[in-house]
Amino acid sequence: MKPLKEYFNKTVRIIDVDNKEFNGYVETYTPEIDSEDGVEEIAIKPEGSNDLVGFTANEIKSIEIS
Repeated sequence: MKPLKEYFNKTVRIIDVDNKEFNGYVETYTPEIDSEDGVEEIAIKPEGSNDLVGFTANEIKSIEIS
């Protein structure tokens, strides 16, 4: 998988490790060094929502730009 920073400010489709699908705009990116768990993180704003949903790199099964 590419580094999560490459998806920052892009619309993506994520499948998480529980096989749930999320589509939305990547609003935030946190590098490993700034993450509490030492793992890259992103947060997306799902389509039709004003909430953010966060993911660590370990929680993402697949991600693609949509």
